[in-house]
Amino acid sequence: MEQVEWVAGLAYIALTEAEKVECADKLSAVLGYVDELQQVDTSAVDETMQITGLSNAMDSDYVRASEVTRKEFLDRAPMNDKGYIKVKSVFNSRRANPE
Repeated sequence: MEQVEWVAGLAYIALTEAEKVECADKLSAVLGYVDELQQVDTSAVDETMQITGLSNAMDSDYVRASEVTRKEFLDRAPMNDKGYIKVKSVFNSRRANPE
């Protein structure tokens, strides 16, 4: 249950006790499936086995002018400071690994 609360905290999701129990069951099932996959013998499979036949499939990169000026873009942002878009911090010391 502690791991479910930790993951929910990372995602900023509030869960009811019933949802925590349900998520714990689902998390256990997923981890059980991963454990089963680790038992599969892959010794005959090359490490970088490619099964689709694709090779170096990349889209071309190109630069194009924006129709929105920098000032308009910054004016549209909820917060900006000194010419940059300002966002809420994604790091939070109150969330610690439950290990």
